[in-house]
Amino acid sequence: MTFSRIITVILIWMAVRIVFWVAKQFFNYKYVNIASLKVSELVSRRLLEHAEKCDLDCYENPEFYDKLAKAVDGGLNNVFQVQSSLIQVVYFIVSFSANTLLVILIDPVLLIFSLIPLINLPLNIKRNKLNYDRDMESTVQNRRSDYSLRTFYLADYAKEMRLSGMPTFMLDRFVESGKKILEIIRRYGVRLAVINYATNEIQEVVTTLGATMYSVWKTLVVGTMGLGDCLVILNSLNMITYVLSNSSNYALQFHNHALYIDNLRDFLDYQPRIVDGAKPLPDDGDLVLDNVSFKYSGAENYTLKNLSLRVKPHEKVAIVGHNGAGKTTLVKLLLRLYDADSGSVSYGGVDVRDLPLKAYRDIFGSVMQDYHVFALSVAENVLRRARTPEDSDEKILDALAKAGFGGKLSTFERGIDTQITKEFADDGENLSGGEAQKLAISSIYAKDNRFVILDEPSSALDPIAEHEMYENMLRASGDCGVIFISHRLSSAVSADRIYLIEDGSVAESGSHEELMRLGGKYAQMFRHQAENYVESEETAQ
Repeated sequence: MTFSRIITVILIWMAVRIVFWVAKQFFNYKYVNIASLKVSELVSRRLLEHAEKCDLDCYENPEFYDKLAKAVDGGLNNVFQVQSSLIQVVYFIVSFSANTLLVILIDPVLLIFSLIPLINLPLNIKRNKLNYDRDMESTVQNRRSDYSLRTFYLADYAKEMRLSGMPTFMLDRFVESGKKILEIIRRYGVRLAVINYATNEIQEVVTTLGATMYSVWKTLVVGTMGLGDCLVILNSLNMITYVLSNSSNYALQFHNHALYIDNLRDFLDYQPRIVDGAKPLPDDGDLVLDNVSFKYSGAENYTLKNLSLRVKPHEKVAIVGHNGAGKTTLVKLLLRLYDADSGSVSYGGVDVRDLPLKAYRDIFGSVMQDYHVFALSVAENVLRRARTPEDSDEKILDALAKAGFGGKLSTFERGIDTQITKEFADDGENLSGGEAQKLAISSIYAKDNRFVILDEPSSALDPIAEHEMYENMLRASGDCGVIFISHRLSSAVSADRIYLIEDGSVAESGSHEELMRLGGKYAQMFRHQAENYVESEETAQ
């Protein structure tokens, strides 16, 4: 072969490699990355949509949180890895076919060495199972560790962390979780190390060294294989062995991915118990709880027991009682966040379980005791959704004024476009507890409601400010029914009807005047709170 021909072959070979490299890079950046983003969006959307449908009691169940964490952390990541593995498998098939053909043409006996790595298959299956079990055991401790870490940098915990012994306590919990994770790693470490050593020796010593010795023997001793063929064989065998070894690894990785994706599938397969009904939503009607009993999952005692009450469309109703009496649980049943274990909740004479879920919940405007404001604009916090062209400034400003937030808003340079919190905006505004409550309450005024539910959202307000808030709410609600819960009985004075809840049942009901004349538990509680308030005022003076 002439020198020019050798150069020509080398140049052609380099050109082919460059073309393949460019094609591979183009494929990766043009299609693979875009496909990954689309897969990420699709899977994430399904996860979030399904999480929104899950029953409320799922979020009060630690096992559900573990399942959700496994689905998000492991399942989503392994979806991407499956995609990457599929691309590699296609590459391996092409490479394996070409190199196997060369080996068969030169010396088919050498294929035996290339098949030796398949011995590793059961060992790799065992290794993947151990890795999966180790990761699953670590999930709970990782969650505990992450939670302890969050308390040091989230604003929600800033004050408590600086005014108590919690930093030391949470740091100890963080260290303890780290130690338990190390224990888990150590428990699985020896077995994984042994398996890794065995598979490596089979791959490197038995296969590679054996094939090399056989090829050298055929070349130098027997003389049936040329030096060029020997070099080609060794290169091809290395490639075949690499492909087979990694193909089996990828096949096992598919098995491993499947273990993680099962968590994702288990989560997506969860069927919520709170589902849509088929009957049309009534145009109007009473809210009625008829002989309702309910207890939380895993609880021994009923939170509500044979409770009955009625709320008329335009009625202002106060639900009062000691902490733990079942007031908030009653609200959750009204909003159909839970279904009663026995008895019925109905609207307009129709059991709420027979009504479309979203349409039914949309008749309520609500602010819960554990309300949250979002790291969004003031307007978006008022609307509790994305703003549309139909949402005028006047509508939003009116809702803020009715909630008593107008004074604070006047200090914002960007008005209703001001971002709440500084998490995503350096010029964002942080709110006090009372200001945040007023902003949360403003969302009620921004939509048409048939009923308004206020579940003690005024805990950061003083009694006078709370009374004024409820008075403003009652005036602004117009024909809308109002249900409010407050531990301060002074706020219940203006209600059309008061229900005193005790031990999960209605102990007394009537107007303020009727209950005071009755002289029962409500009257005693009211006088006791009034006396305590007068004493505290005198002490303050």
